[in-house]
Amino acid sequence: MIKICVITGARSEYGLMRWLMDDICSSSDFVLQLVVTGSHLSVEHGLTYREIEADGFKIDASVPISLDSSDEVSLSKSVGLLTGRLSEVFFTLRPDLVMVMGDRYELLAVQAACILSAIPIAHISGGEITEGAIDDQIRHAMTKVAHLHYVANKVYGMRVRQMGEERWRICVSGEPGLDNIYRQPMMTSDELSADLGLDLSKPTALVTYHPVTLEIEKLDEQMIELLAALEEAHTRFGLQYVVTYPNADIGSDRVIKAWKGFVDSRSDRMLIKSMGQSRYLSALRTMSMMIGNSSSGLVEAPSFSMPAVNIGSRQSGRMRATNVIDASYNRLSILKAISQALSWDRKVPCTNPYGDGRSSQRILDHLRYVFSHYDRRQILSKKFFDFKKSDQEEMLGVIVLDS
Repeated sequence: MIKICVITGARSEYGLMRWLMDDICSSSDFVLQLVVTGSHLSVEHGLTYREIEADGFKIDASVPISLDSSDEVSLSKSVGLLTGRLSEVFFTLRPDLVMVMGDRYELLAVQAACILSAIPIAHISGGEITEGAIDDQIRHAMTKVAHLHYVANKVYGMRVRQMGEERWRICVSGEPGLDNIYRQPMMTSDELSADLGLDLSKPTALVTYHPVTLEIEKLDEQMIELLAALEEAHTRFGLQYVVTYPNADIGSDRVIKAWKGFVDSRSDRMLIKSMGQSRYLSALRTMSMMIGNSSSGLVEAPSFSMPAVNIGSRQSGRMRATNVIDASYNRLSILKAISQALSWDRKVPCTNPYGDGRSSQRILDHLRYVFSHYDRRQILSKKFFDFKKSDQEEMLGVIVLDS
């Protein structure tokens, strides 16, 4: 059987891979090895490794890294330490393939450890663009390091192909996080209201704001404008807020401090370290809108026809459905977008450009294809495809596997 080592360092990324991991465990062709690191092991971020264990997964290795101070030096040191510790884990587990998702800074350590250990990498969510964050560079770097690519749609598949990747290495699978929508049990509106202690019959926004890592010097100003807009929206529209923690990026401590002041002693707003998948998806189905700069507003929210007020440049370049309402960092722009979101008709279907909820099966089918047609040396030995502008058909020839 093929040993697939999944590495997760954040609650958001685990939530998106949860059902893929479950299907790996259920398959007779694969063995799941699970390594957790990053904010999963952080008290400040809710010790979310417990959610992973509660879902029934066995954690093969826990690799703690310091997140006490989210500045450039501490994060760089953490990446260096993580590289060495992952190399030790790989030496023990001997995986046939390491699987990772997205664009988190922890992937820099995964890249180095896998290269030096000669282990193939499967990367999910390549080919996307987020121009406002260093994540963009990390994602594209992972594309050049990884050996197999699982992308959300043909546009992103073409982009990976354009970066020189061979056709057989690319599979248009859709985003695995959308599988949750069709497989994860959800709470009713009344159950969610009781759980949160909020009357969700009133207008309520789910808010997540991550530091924009290429604009970190403007973070305090951005938070001032955002908080002012939210206060004004509460005054005008009676809007309530459920705020979730940001990722453990540079500046996240400042964002958390601002949110703690925003929700302090207020019964109509709350700050939560981790919603968990069931509560989070239930919130997307039930609440009035999303506000912030999370990719979830672009990837998952369209499947619920939920309006998403997308603030600033963090998601610049990413494909959008009609549910996304873009706003600048200015409080008036944010307030205008919130007003538009309140008038959104959620009964109107919204086409999601990120998939149809059948990603997991496509990924496993592609893995079976690869390991039955190529040996380890062939998987590791990457060739560079030289794209010619006139060769459109060849560029479009990424693999699409329907279940």
